[in-house]
Amino acid sequence: MKLQTIHDGRILATVGRTIYLEGGDGAATIGRLPAPPGGGVGFALKTTRPFRSLVTTVTGRFPAVNVWSIDDDLLLASADRWLYRSTDDGQTWEVVRTLPASSAPMGILPSAVCVSDGTIYLGEYPLDGETTPRILSSQDGRTWSTAAALADVRHVHAVQEDPYTGEVWVTTGDADPECRIGRLRDGRLEPVGSGDQTWRAVELAFTPSAVLWGVDSVYSERKPIRKLSRDRFDADDPRPETVHELSSSVYYAETLRVGDELWALFSTSMEAGTDSTGPKSQSVHSDRAAVVAASSASEFTDWHELVAYRKRTTPADHVNPGHVVPIANAYVFLARDPARGVFVNPYNTDRDDGRVRVISNRMLTGLSAEREGPLERKDAQKPA
Repeated sequence: MKLQTIHDGRILATVGRTIYLEGGDGAATIGRLPAPPGGGVGFALKTTRPFRSLVTTVTGRFPAVNVWSIDDDLLLASADRWLYRSTDDGQTWEVVRTLPASSAPMGILPSAVCVSDGTIYLGEYPLDGETTPRILSSQDGRTWSTAAALADVRHVHAVQEDPYTGEVWVTTGDADPECRIGRLRDGRLEPVGSGDQTWRAVELAFTPSAVLWGVDSVYSERKPIRKLSRDRFDADDPRPETVHELSSSVYYAETLRVGDELWALFSTSMEAGTDSTGPKSQSVHSDRAAVVAASSASEFTDWHELVAYRKRTTPADHVNPGHVVPIANAYVFLARDPARGVFVNPYNTDRDDGRVRVISNRMLTGLSAEREGPLERKDAQKPA
């Protein structure tokens, strides 16, 4: 199971193209993404049982479907190169757009859709290095237009609304000149910082006084978590502060207010191979898929590792001449519910693969009060 989002206060998840919604007695099937016209064998191999199972037995499980909750009724989804829309809580779906031909199996990243001032924004994720990625915008999820074309970057990692200002932020990658963190203004991406791996981020965490991110660079031995104060956003040389370092690339983020404290949580990926956009000679530095957290009480300098996993081993890890068979990374997906905590979903991991657990508000309060040490796997609770 892949954790997707919180919809109307309930967990929404997927298995393949089937959509599940949390209910009183567990998860109930509510709908299924249809196969798109022209999807063919490639679509089936990435998204459809039993064909997908044959592939993932060799490669490991790779994410191929995303779902986003736009409002009480409207959902968006992506699968392979196709974008879908539902206006009845996921019971029925229509294909509304074809994404770039070289898009990743899940179309775009989970962090690349947001809603700001009634407008839906989406960031494209081509992989060929030739296609110009765009930020698309829509009022209804069906008709899309180009809000910005980003000619000098490989693809978009995240499109997010700053909850304190309402501005739309964008992160991009992957080679040094393509790494940017900035704001969408007047049809263009206005960088706050850019030009090297310092600014290579996936999802951002916003606080009242700063923005935080972790570096996504497998060939860097240490991956900093950086914090940039809001009073430095418009500086000529912003120079973010390093508040922590990790051994694996940082992907996804959530923030959660518990009492008087704001918590920032980041998840890392255990990556299986080198970076095609990096140096010709590079080593993979990636040892775990984990979730770490820190609070405003320490100015986000005291970090706790909450859960940690290693990548599931597959045949392609052992027999893969010339590395012709792609190998899937291990991830931990996140979703926040203000009343219940942050749900975590290890994916393609050595244990708990596909399960959904919750890091509760009470657990975070316990960390803050130093009544408990770092949470072990057994402390992550099943959702109520």
